[in-house]
Amino acid sequence: MKDKNSNKDEEQNLNEKVDETLEEAVEAMEDQHQDEVAEHEMVEVADCAKCPEYLAGWKRAVADYENLKRQTAEDKINFSRYAHEQMLLDILPAIDQFETALNHIPDTAEIPELQKKQIDNWLIGIKAVNSLWEQMFQNIGLVKINTDGEFDPNLHNAVSQESDPDKPKGAILKTIQSGWMLKDTVLRPAKVVVNKINYEEDK
Repeated sequence: MKDKNSNKDEEQNLNEKVDETLEEAVEAMEDQHQDEVAEHEMVEVADCAKCPEYLAGWKRAVADYENLKRQTAEDKINFSRYAHEQMLLDILPAIDQFETALNHIPDTAEIPELQKKQIDNWLIGIKAVNSLWEQMFQNIGLVKINTDGEFDPNLHNAVSQESDPDKPKGAILKTIQSGWMLKDTVLRPAKVVVNKINYEEDK
């Protein structure tokens, strides 16, 4: 009987010790958790001192990104414009040949009627094509450089000089090759012959 009571007492004591151990462990874990929370809060407070530095860095990053977007947009525009200009430069020789053909339209006054009619029909087609070219030029902003008046080094390229006493010095006497502008950009300057002296200087 005493042995049974003794075993029960030992078991009860063991259970109490286990409970106490568990309670101590739980308390220790809670204390550790509170310490960690306090430490984390202290770190956050300490990091907050760097908030202005982080904000300044973020603002710089945003500004750099906006600059990059703007530069990329400008590069796209410049590339598109360059491609457009290069394409027009490539077709200018064809335009020159077409212009030469228009400047050498034959006189059909003395041609037999049948041939005259054929040539006149051909000329109508040529002039219709020229009208389409001119309409396209107007739509894209392609303008022929004016060669009536004085020589302008920004627009004209003097390939030679001649003397005409009836014109002032520096006046354009002939156009050798037409020049073209795309809006405000000179694609190709006009090749011209310039008057080198006037009548007063020739005396």
